[in-house]
Amino acid sequence: MAFLRRAAYSSRMLDRLGLTDLQERLYRSLLDEPSSVDALARRLAVTPADVTNAAETLQDHGLITLDDGFARAAPPDLAIDSLILHRMHTLQEARVELRRWAEQHTSIRISEPGLQAVVGGPAILRAFERFQRSTRTEMLGFDRPPYAAKQYDNPIQHELLSRGVVYRIVYDRRALEQPDAATKIGRLVALGEQARAALDVPCKLAVSDRRSALLSFPRPGAGGEPWALQVQGDAWVEVLVALFTQVWERASPLRLAPAGDAVEDLDRWAVPTPMDRRVLSLLMTGLPDKAVASQLGMSLRTVQRRLRQLMDVTGSATRMQLGWYVAKNDWL
Repeated sequence: MAFLRRAAYSSRMLDRLGLTDLQERLYRSLLDEPSSVDALARRLAVTPADVTNAAETLQDHGLITLDDGFARAAPPDLAIDSLILHRMHTLQEARVELRRWAEQHTSIRISEPGLQAVVGGPAILRAFERFQRSTRTEMLGFDRPPYAAKQYDNPIQHELLSRGVVYRIVYDRRALEQPDAATKIGRLVALGEQARAALDVPCKLAVSDRRSALLSFPRPGAGGEPWALQVQGDAWVEVLVALFTQVWERASPLRLAPAGDAVEDLDRWAVPTPMDRRVLSLLMTGLPDKAVASQLGMSLRTVQRRLRQLMDVTGSATRMQLGWYVAKNDWL
């Protein structure tokens, strides 16, 4: 078991998440077995004071517990989440600093290396265009309102998708409530975008080739301007990729066929049709029936009738059972 735990953490990974060399060695040692401060000092060839200082920092991050000079490691999955949250807290501090600038109309001063501010809708759009054009293999992103430009009008994405660049995007549920959202996202999916939806994505985010990132934030108040952070550096970007991966894995797939491919014969019992997938994709995000009907250009009664037919075909007594059946049989 100790070998498996060590193998799960590649060299320098915890260092990139903000730990010093001693803190990382101490945590790895505690994964093997809980130990006293004195035993750790002997094992790591450092002083007990050094161990105590490192252990207190790890405890502050939620990675270990320290009680009467005896330390235990937190489970690795929880420890990684704790480190990610700590890094995101640092980003939040930078966000507060930027917001204070926007409110006071003074110059931006961000001391954290690897972060650069972009202020104003036009400047953000130009930065995002340059950001996309620098992408060679993969773009990861969170999408949520409000929008600085016409939603989904992104010809650069069309061009990059045609070149084989992978786009993986998680849409906030509120994005799916925008006019014609399902149709417009469906067109991007038809071009190759991999789309999912989550109840509440934490921010607007784009990550290019896992090397750089762009975070966009709304106006800080009445009369304020939207602003963004350009992020460089392995440590920052790896945290954002980890955050994206966590949200992506929990999000619902969006199987939104283009409108021209939709099957309109709603009395058919063959399932799942392209229209079935569109209806189920939107419902699995938590959209109410009325919003689903509006996005698909259908009546509320038609949506509910088709759901009833799907429940009958799958033997589901409730929508929860239908959702379980959909997941089990990989309909989405």
